[in-house]
Formats: sequence, structure tokens, C-alpha cells
Amino acid sequence: MILETFGSIIKEEQLQTVTQGIIPHTLVLENKDPFPGYYGAEPSDKVPDSFFLAMTQKESTEKILRLAHIVRRNSNIIFEGSPGCVCIYNDTYQVIRIRGLSDFSRLHEIQHYFRDSGIHFMKSKKIEAPGIIHIKKIFRVEALDDTMLKDSDRDMYYLKIEKQLTWSHFRSVTAQVKNNLPNASFDAALAIIYGSEVLDLVRIYSKNISIDYLREVHHKYNEIISRGIYGQKLPA
Repeated sequence: MILETFGSIIKEEQLQTVTQGIIPHTLVLENKDPFPGYYGAEPSDKVPDSFFLAMTQKESTEKILRLAHIVRRNSNIIFEGSPGCVCIYNDTYQVIRIRGLSDFSRLHEIQHYFRDSGIHFMKSKKIEAPGIIHIKKIFRVEALDDTMLKDSDRDMYYLKIEKQLTWSHFRSVTAQVKNNLPNASFDAALAIIYGSEVLDLVRIYSKNISIDYLREVHHKYNEIISRGIYGQKLPA
């Protein structure tokens, strides 16, 4: 059974300024390497997965989700629009994340619809740097068992963990997990899903990953988190 629920995801990606196909002089970022921890993608797969429309001020989650629904209905463009923020060095940008856009040439149309609805965009600047991305979104998932969920649309899995982690701790834990597993070709992000309970999760992306290997990844995360081991290789 597919469940739709609300939550957030935190990840780190390489971002750069978009210079064409947008409203002139506005700041739009793209991620040309959307899953940096996954090494299985062919060069042709390295295309933007998401665009980030930088706003001059923070808007409410409800407002952005409502406007995204209105824009989809009025434009007949299929995309996912989610509120969030991007931290690049010491700067934080309030953004609308656009994902699932099959025709990139229509990005400027989406911008126009949002602008006509009262959204103000930042002026363009040159950016090419890693950014910490925090997005609030609707998850469509199905349960594989009591501890693992699968995205209904993509090769993504969500593994329950018993401790809330900061981004820096999560990054350290992930490095240790990959250091202690063979063939660790997967991308990891930190996720939270809100329902009758708050679920802290590790989001794993990898094509054709087996359930057995996914369980091994899950076990290693829980082991390292429970023991607080973030800085050394575990004994075999």
C-alpha cells in the first residue's frame, strides 16, 4: 500500500548557477551530479535532477505547496515544487526546489507563474560550490517491512534509525558505513517523516540494489550509530 506523508530531507550536492532558459537576472541553481555517492551512473545520466529558485524572503511551507499546485494546474507542466533552503558556505538561500521537470525549456514559465503569484526572486550571482540542501516535501512510500520503506517512484529506500542525527554526525556515520562495506556504491541522505510518530531515516539511492545488501547497509548504520563510532574503521 502506498502512503503519502509529509517530511523533509537533507543532503549535500554540488550546485551551480543556471544562466540560460530562466527569467533574466534571477538566481536559479542546478545540481548536475544529483547523487554524488552513487558511482553507477553513466555520463549521460549526469543531468540536473533539480533546480532551486532562490527567493528574496522565506515563505511558508503551505504557501509554496499551494502555489506549486496552482502552477501545475494552470500551466499543465508536470513538476514537483517544494520549499526549502540551501546553505553554501556562510550564506543561506530560501528556495523553491523544482524536480521532475522533463522539459527544461519550460523552467522560465514556472518562474513567471510563481512571480505573478507574488514570489520575488533574488538577483543572479555566480555560484559553483557544494551546498547543504534542506527540502520539505511529500513522500510517497510503501513499507518493505517494519524498518524499511521504498519510494513508490524511484530507486530510493528509507531505513529507520533510532537516533536523531545532525548533518555533521550523519556525514561521519556515512563515511564509516562505506568504509566498512564492500561495493559501497550508493548515495545517502538524512530524512525525517512525520506521521503518528516522527521517523528518523537514512535515504539510500542506488539502482538495482538487493534487499539483502540493503539490510547489510541498514545494520551497519545502526551499529555505528548505537556505538557512537564516527572516526575509526570497525574490526572485521
